[in-house]
Amino acid sequence: MKHYTIISTFPENRGSANVGDMMIREAEKSLIELIKGPTKFTTYFREDPLEDHLDEINRTDAVLMPVPIRDTPLYPNTIRLVECLSDIKVPIIAMPANYNVYPGDEVSRENLVYSKETVDFLKFLANSMSYFPCREYYTCAILQKHGIQNTLMTGDPVWYDPAYFGKSMHRPEKINRLVFSPPLSPYYISQAKELLTMLAELYPDAERICAMHLSDSGLNPYEDQRATNDASMSKDVATKNAQIRNFAEHCGFEVRELSGDVQKLEFYKDCDLHVGYECHAHVSFFRWRRPSVLIAEDARGIGFNYTFGVGGFDGFRRCQDDPLKSSNEGGTSGYCVTLDEYSTAPCDHTVIAKVRQFLIEEMNSKFRRYSGVAEFIDDTYKQVMEPFLKSIS
Repeated sequence: MKHYTIISTFPENRGSANVGDMMIREAEKSLIELIKGPTKFTTYFREDPLEDHLDEINRTDAVLMPVPIRDTPLYPNTIRLVECLSDIKVPIIAMPANYNVYPGDEVSRENLVYSKETVDFLKFLANSMSYFPCREYYTCAILQKHGIQNTLMTGDPVWYDPAYFGKSMHRPEKINRLVFSPPLSPYYISQAKELLTMLAELYPDAERICAMHLSDSGLNPYEDQRATNDASMSKDVATKNAQIRNFAEHCGFEVRELSGDVQKLEFYKDCDLHVGYECHAHVSFFRWRRPSVLIAEDARGIGFNYTFGVGGFDGFRRCQDDPLKSSNEGGTSGYCVTLDEYSTAPCDHTVIAKVRQFLIEEMNSKFRRYSGVAEFIDDTYKQVMEPFLKSIS
């Protein structure tokens, strides 16, 4: 039986307990077992020091590690591992990487230059693998810009549920069950309220659900109160989430707290449409062959929207062409956390009307533009992700 060390972006039931991060981990494990058969996994959080676990790690077959590229620098701040990487004697395999900056548009991509520490770590990973997997095309481009040429767009593990391989997209004639997911950034609160209002008016008869993927400092049910290196537990985020919950209920949405348990996402399989900001609400809907609209609030959403080619809108409008120095104030969170960032690329309030028009067009055509999403996911798995997973020792 194979035995792998998993370095996870999910901190167990601690901090925000982002269910999207848990979904990545569980999807990754499921795909590994699909290829390798019954497998043992030992899991550590990406911020935890691993020196005390080296003996156990070195008895496993490899370290499998998602690479969320935030130049804090990436190693050892975003991903802690150990002080001396040569102490890890087994292969370190990057699982699909993503990059994140705000706002993450073309100007961001053109001007992004990582520190030497981050580039050295990325090249260390790249040199140990035949291919460097990325979860969307823009991450491939960013790595290539920094001299890493062996990139491969494998998609995100969450795209793939083997039980849905070969199934076509659900194309509803009527929206009976609608999911909204909120933005991560506190600066997007007014736009989110406008979106909630529009959705309630457009779908007055639908069951409407507000899906909270993360906990926050104002509503944290977990005993482990240790901080994580991100912005999700800030006071501003808690205030934003409280306002979202209250306004969603005012608009007739049922608020569901989904952090810390992937089973809480199962109801997505029976919904007709998602409209919102959470990347892993969006890709979970695609995973289960359901239409979704994603308003991108940073580079992650922009990358997914470009890669899928349907249902994607930028939530911001750039006002200044000058390069914006990436802020590390939010730690590993790449969404908008400072006034300087927001001043450069504030919310685009015209996006609500654009999303509304798009939804009307799609309802009139039974979501025709989504018909190719299922085939794209299946083909990417068969042609790219599956061979990559088979290459893991």
